[in-house]
Amino acid sequence: MIRRFLTFILVVAISVSALFSCKKVKQSNVDPTRNYFPLVQGKYVTYAVDSTYYDRVSGTSLVSHCQLKYAITDTFTDAKRRLSYIMDVYYRPYDGADFVPSRVILITPQVDSLFFIQDGAQLNKLVFPIKEGFSWLGNTHVQVQDTMFSFLKNWHYLYQNVHLGYFNGLVNFDNTVTVLEDDDNANYLNVDSIPAGHSTYAKEVYAYNVGMIYKEWTHYTFGAPDTTNNKNGYSVVMRAIDHN
Repeated sequence: MIRRFLTFILVVAISVSALFSCKKVKQSNVDPTRNYFPLVQGKYVTYAVDSTYYDRVSGTSLVSHCQLKYAITDTFTDAKRRLSYIMDVYYRPYDGADFVPSRVILITPQVDSLFFIQDGAQLNKLVFPIKEGFSWLGNTHVQVQDTMFSFLKNWHYLYQNVHLGYFNGLVNFDNTVTVLEDDDNANYLNVDSIPAGHSTYAKEVYAYNVGMIYKEWTHYTFGAPDTTNNKNGYSVVMRAIDHN
C-alpha cells in the first residue's frame, strides 16, 4: 500500500513538473517593442496640430491650428492575404467641435516592420525589434519619380533615445522612441546667397502602449536668400493630447 502511494506521489510530481516545463516552452515570443505602435481595434490618439504654409508667389505664410484624431476602426485582408488595419483620420477646427472624416491610412504589420499607405505614399514606418542606433531606408516603396514625392528619396530612418521620456510640448510620456526620418538641407541659412535651396526635416516620436505622440515635418524650397517671403512649402507639428 505504501509503495503504491509513493508511486502515485512520484507520478503526480513528474506530471506537475512536465506541466510547468510545457508552459515555459509555450511562452510568447512576440517582440515587446511592437507595443510602441499598438494595433488594437478601437485605439485612438488625438493631436493638436500647428501648421505653417509658405507661398513664394504671394510672398506670404499662413498659420493654422486644428485637431486630428487617428483611430483604428477595422481590419481587412490585403492582396497578399495579410491581416491589415484601417486607421481613420478625423478633423475638427478646434476643441469641442465635431470630428469629421478626413482621410484613411492603411497599416500592414509584417514580420519585422510596420507598413503604412497614406496620402498616396507607401512608407516603412517602424522596423522591429526597435534598437538604439538602428537605421533603414523607410521610403523605398515611394514613387519618388513623381515630383510630388521626389523629396522623400533616400530617407535614412534612425532610432534614437529608445526607452527615454519625452515632453511633446503639451504632455509628458515616460517610455518613448524617437525616429529621425530625415534632416537634409541645401544652402540652408544662406550659406551661399546666390543659388536656391531646400530644407527638409522629419521626426516622429512613439510612446509605449500609445503610438505616435509627436510628429514634425518641414519641407520647403526657396530662392536665395532664404527668407519667410521666399519659401514654398510647409511645416507641420502634431502633439498628442489625448488617447485611450
